[in-house]
Parts: sequence; C-alpha cells; structure tokens
Amino acid sequence: MSFHASQIGFPLSAKLISGFLLVTIPSLLAMVAISLYALGDLTSVNHQLQEISRSLEAVQGLETAVAKTVTPLSAHLVDGTPGEGRRFEASILEVESRLKGCSAAACHGTSQQPRAMAEGLVPYVQGIKDRASIVFGAGEGRTEQDKIRVLHEINRQGEDANRQLGRMSSKLLLRVASLQEKSQEVSRRAASLILVTVSLVLVLAAMSAYFLSRRLLKHVSALLTGTRHIMEGDLRYRVAVTERDEIGQLARSFNAMAQEIQEHREHLERKVEAKTAELEKAQNSLVQSEKLASIGLLASGVAHELNNPLTSILMNVNLLMEDTCDQPALRSELQRISEDTVRCKRIIDDLRDFSRRHELDIVPTDLNRLVQEALGSIRRRMELHGITVLPDLSRHMPLVPSDPARMEQVLANVLVNAVQAMPQGGDLTLRTTLRPDYAEISVQDAGPGVPDTIRSRIFDPFFTTKPHGTGLGLSIVYTIMEAHGGKVEVESVTREDPQAGPLHPVGTRVLLLLPLKAAHAVNESAPGGQG
Repeated sequence: MSFHASQIGFPLSAKLISGFLLVTIPSLLAMVAISLYALGDLTSVNHQLQEISRSLEAVQGLETAVAKTVTPLSAHLVDGTPGEGRRFEASILEVESRLKGCSAAACHGTSQQPRAMAEGLVPYVQGIKDRASIVFGAGEGRTEQDKIRVLHEINRQGEDANRQLGRMSSKLLLRVASLQEKSQEVSRRAASLILVTVSLVLVLAAMSAYFLSRRLLKHVSALLTGTRHIMEGDLRYRVAVTERDEIGQLARSFNAMAQEIQEHREHLERKVEAKTAELEKAQNSLVQSEKLASIGLLASGVAHELNNPLTSILMNVNLLMEDTCDQPALRSELQRISEDTVRCKRIIDDLRDFSRRHELDIVPTDLNRLVQEALGSIRRRMELHGITVLPDLSRHMPLVPSDPARMEQVLANVLVNAVQAMPQGGDLTLRTTLRPDYAEISVQDAGPGVPDTIRSRIFDPFFTTKPHGTGLGLSIVYTIMEAHGGKVEVESVTREDPQAGPLHPVGTRVLLLLPLKAAHAVNESAPGGQG
C-alpha cells in the first residue's frame, strides 16, 4: 500500500514552523515596540540635552561678552584711553547679537524659563548702554567722584547681568538633571518591559512546546501500543488515524504493514493447514498400508491353517446328516453346524483372497461402462430393497488406465455397502467426473451415515457394524485403489451432525479417485475377493 504527498493535509513541519512563528512574531513585535518606545524617549532626551548644551554655551558667551562691555568703560573712566568707545560698541553689539540667539525658542526645547531670563537681560544691557553714552558723551570736566559713581553703577549693572546669567545656567543645569533622571527612568522602564516580554515569550514557548510534545507523544504512544500488540501476535489491532500530516501517514503505513503481515500469516496458516492435512492423509495411508500388509500376512497363515480342519468338519457333518434322517432334532443341529462351517470357510476364503497378491492388468478403461456393468450385477438386489439409482455419468470422460476386473470388484464392494446402508430403500447416486490429474467415481447413498467416532476405522480389516459382515470389503477397496496409485475418500453426514441439511443431506459418499496417467506401480499386486 503506497501513500502520496497529496494525502497529507497540513505537514508536521508546517505545523512546527507555524507554532514557532506564532510565538516568535508577537515577541519580536513587542521587542520592536519597546525598543522604538525607548529609542524615541532617549532620542528626545538627547535632543534636549544638545539644545541645553548650546544654551549653556550661549550663556557662557553672554557672560564673556558682558564682561567685555564693562572693561572699555572702566579703562576710559580710569585712564581716558582713546578708542575705548569703539571697543565698547563692538562688545555691546556682540552682547545684543548673543541675546537674540539665546532668546530663540528652538534653543531651549520645551523649557521657556531660560528664554524669559534672556529677555530679562535686555534692561541690564540697556542700562549699560545708557551709562556708556553718559561716559563717552561727557567731557574732561568730570570729577573723580562722578567717575567712581558711574563706574560703580556700571559694575552693578554688570553684576546684576551676571547674576541673571548665573540663574539661567542654574535653570539649564536643573533641566539637565531632570533629563538625566528621565533617561534613567526610560532605561529602567525599557528593561522592565523587556524582562516581562522575555518572561512571557519563555512561558508561551514552554506552553507551546508542552502541548505540541503532548500531542506528538500521544500519537507516538499509540504507535508504540500498536507495536506491542503486533509483537504479542494481535495482528488485527489497528492504530486510529486522526491526523492528515506525517503522523497520520505513519499511522496509515503502520496499519497497512499490520494488514499485510496478517494476510501473510493467514496465507501461511492456510498453507500449513493444507500441508498438515496432506501429511496426515499420507501418514494415515502409510499406517493403513502397513496395517493391511501385516494383517494380510497374518491372514495368509491363519487361512492356510484353518482351511483343512474346516473342510474335514464340513465333510464329517454332511456324513452325519445322512445318518440322522430319522432324528430331526439332531439333523437340525447338524444343519446349523454345517451352515456355520460354510460361513467360516467363506471367511477363510476371503482372508486368503485378501492376503493373496495378484498382478494388475492395466489397460485403458471406460469408467462409465465399468459403472454400468457393476450396477447390472446387483441391480436385482437393489430393486428388491426399493433403491432408486440416479446415474450422472460424464460424457467427456476419457479412457483411464486401470485393471477392469479389480475396479469392478471395488465398485461391487462399495455398491453392496450402499445397499446394506439402505434396507428401507432410497436414492443411490452414481457420478463420474474429472478432477485435475484424477478421474472420480462417486457413490452416494441415503443411509444413516457413519458416526464420527468410527469414521477413522472403516478401512480397518475385520471392522464392521453388520451382524454377518467380515469387515474386509472396504479394506480390499483401499488396497486395490492404492495399488492403482489412486485414493479412497469417504464423506459422511449423520442426523446428529450440525451441518446436516439441504446442502449436506444425511448419507455417505465414497469417492474413488484414479490417476489419469498409469501409476508407477502398475505391476504391483492387488488383492482379490469380496467381503
């Protein structure tokens, strides 16, 4: 029995891959989502840190620029150094330029405090410019006290601007600390989510592996159970096929293997039974032949030793009967003795014929004609018993090599037994037909049949169920058929047999099988006589 890939509904490999993907894909998606979430937050924090770094640089630049504006004023007031006005203008332009850049919203991200502080520096810068216009606009008539006072005011304006810039730096540093905490919180949250996701993945993978292994082991256990049944000799056991994948294919292959083994064993058992039956038949035939040979040897000696005394007794009884004509009672007893002696002499003659060996005269024989002649010899006796003969002779029967005289003797013995089995009359069926290598003569009576308890002894010499039989008839039939290389088979059904019915009517059928080719022992001797 063969299987094809088209018989597999959903392959096991595809199921395993699907299970793997069902666990892996959601896990990967969760990991990607967590990574994107953490990356987004970290990117945002990094971007803000970069902006704050630029803001700190701007504040430091402002501090330097503010300090540069105070230096020209101080130098002009103290020393009256020429050209300080230009230096101041350049410094104040740099401060204003930096203030504009520091006040830009993009520089500080979401925090608006540094921007407001930067705008708060404008009055201080404007105050320095006003003081500078006074300083550079006044002549040489300024007293020392005025110079000192103006210088103090300019320094105070510068200190106020520096304090404001310091507050700006502090706010920016606090923002940096806040962003660092946020970054750490994002890292901790991402680590927790990753840990939870990995745990869930492991749990799902373990559960999937458990259920998949349970399912696979269930089918494997069923196959192991089937294997044990097969090993124990239960070849009728079959594994249930519940899947259409490789497991189901394996189960179907197992069932097909068990079916083939069962059929092979049944075939072997039938062959063994047939060979055993043949051996039993051959053994029975051999035993029967040896038994008949032994009994024939014994019968030859007994017949020789008893024949002369019985002849003498019979002659003397006949003489005494002639002298006892006037004694009816004595004559009657002598008559009974004479009859018993004749019967004994007939038995002795049968024994002598049974033990005597004759060469078979094998010639091509018309079995249909042989059957008709055998019927003619006892037809009158069958009519007296009310027996109806039903002949069924094959028209295609070829000439069969046999000894016609011995075969006629065989048929006579079989027909006599059939007549004796039907004392109240009945149907007697005779058939001739062809078998492979054999020609068959069938004689079937409608008698009571042969009981199973004595069926194996019917060919034994001297075994008989008739009150006046010698028990040699079927023994002679057996030896003659064996000498021809043929067989004798007896089929009998009694009223007590369970198979008795229309298909198996009560009665006995004797089958005489002659080989279509002459037996190798055509010159062997066969017994004569009739029992």
